[in-house]
Amino acid sequence: MNRRSACIQFLAVVKTSLLASFVWAARATASTVSRVAGPHWSVNGDWNPGVEAVQAHLRGGHGIDPGDLGLEEMLTLHDNVHNRAGYRGHTHQKKSQVVTKGYRKF
Repeated sequence: MNRRSACIQFLAVVKTSLLASFVWAARATASTVSRVAGPHWSVNGDWNPGVEAVQAHLRGGHGIDPGDLGLEEMLTLHDNVHNRAGYRGHTHQKKSQVVTKGYRKF
């Protein structure tokens, strides 16, 4: 093997490892939800809901598929939906018209 082919192989290995780390970091970042400023919101009057209750509320009340988010991430997402809309005293008797840009809908 000459120097040129060895150098090309080395660069290919470095490129592959760097790309893999960037893909892993992007997936990890995409799976987290950052909180926006505003108050915390209850889920149908429950301040300590379980995973199933939050999932059902996000799907039914807000039209958002929480996917594989954890409980804390779902609660943050729920607070963000309310705080981005900028309204208070909202009831969930009809489908929310909240803009959920950037979140998956089903």
